[in-house]
Amino acid sequence: MIKNIIFDLDGTLVDSVLDIYNCVNTALKHFNLKSISIEDTRQFVGNGAKVLIKKAVNRYSNNENIEEEVCKFYIKYYEEHCTDSTKLYDGVYETLDLLYNQNINMFVITNKPNKMAVKTIEKLNILKYFKAVIGDGVYPYRKPNVNIWYSLKKDYNLLEDETVMIGDGIPDYKFANNACIKCFIVLYGITNKNILLELKNYYYLNSFKDIADYIN
Repeated sequence: MIKNIIFDLDGTLVDSVLDIYNCVNTALKHFNLKSISIEDTRQFVGNGAKVLIKKAVNRYSNNENIEEEVCKFYIKYYEEHCTDSTKLYDGVYETLDLLYNQNINMFVITNKPNKMAVKTIEKLNILKYFKAVIGDGVYPYRKPNVNIWYSLKKDYNLLEDETVMIGDGIPDYKFANNACIKCFIVLYGITNKNILLELKNYYYLNSFKDIADYIN
């Protein structure tokens, strides 16, 4: 029986690609670097801001010497604009409300910087549903590092066979496997659908609302 659900944020609960894309390109433009495409943005997200900026900065040429400066600019700018266009995916609010009323313990674990993760969740009025929001910076490691699971398990007395991970990215899939918990992969998010299907995961979801069918 599923009692606990861990959600990814970007690409699972919220559609945030446009804000990330705009903020990355604002940072690149500030340093006179070439812009990246929306498809580049989709490919580069998932492993935290530093990895995103590293890939964006070096998309067209080697600019390693200014990666750190661009990342600092990006984070500061994104903190101010992380909810300009970001919105919940269809069915998220209603489904979270349903799960909450069924006494499911819900958590968010994301590689998005923690301050922005909390701000996004607050702005979209879903913070009340989660026991904890764990973004990049809360722990000294990110998904798919299994130590996040060990900390969460200890703090909230969770069991592997009662917990599932729901996400749209490779880090979510690897994290769930490292933690020995079931993984539900959503196919509507940021990561290319074909890449996710190649994983041959046991559970795939075409809609956020499909989650409710498995929670009984």
